[in-house]
Amino acid sequence: MSSLRAQRSVISLGRHLRQARLSRRLTMADLAERAGVSEKTVQRLEKGDPGVGVGTLAAVLAALGNPGGLERVLRPEDDPIGLSRAIEATPQRGRSSRRKAVGERAGEADAPSGGDAGRGASSDDDGVGF
Repeated sequence: MSSLRAQRSVISLGRHLRQARLSRRLTMADLAERAGVSEKTVQRLEKGDPGVGVGTLAAVLAALGNPGGLERVLRPEDDPIGLSRAIEATPQRGRSSRRKAVGERAGEADAPSGGDAGRGASSDDDGVGF
């Protein structure tokens, strides 16, 4: 692994897996059998080996009674950075310049902007075009 922070996270995950196994009073062999993996794989996970596959981790989590454990990792609703970026990317409501561009292409650039400009009716004296 290239990042020290990532390495520490994987080691911490291994410790948490070990604690979960021990709190359920399971041996490595029991957990391995339930997860359908080898005992050596469970040992690698608990030591924080980054080479163990995500599918294997999911199987071990399911065997520990936490089948949705990986699904909760960075859920969009629990990801403050992702949420803030999504909010920033949300288009702001307001007047669109598209109407003006469409009107100019149709040759209405010089027409009065009363709303009736393209229908042949003149605008009213009050300046309200409905």
